[in-house]
Amino acid sequence: MYPYGYYQVPQVQYDYNMYDPYAQQDLLDPDRQPQQLERRVTRLERENERLERQINQIQRRLQRVNQRLRVVERRFNFPFTPFDGEF
Repeated sequence: MYPYGYYQVPQVQYDYNMYDPYAQQDLLDPDRQPQQLERRVTRLERENERLERQINQIQRRLQRVNQRLRVVERRFNFPFTPFDGEF
């Protein structure tokens, strides 16, 4: 137990004018801009790589579908007329 009764947390003085959470100081600080730009470039590069992988996967699937379609066309003797507007 404390000698003068219950322990009281010391009062801390805050200077609310010192920090403004709504200020956009990071955007104006030239030292911070390269870091932010680097992070954004890195994120965009990762997204670009992901999209390229997805495009490649879809192209491979389309190629397999086209190969199977050609087999079916040959088997049933469907005439192939490209760009005739029908499926």
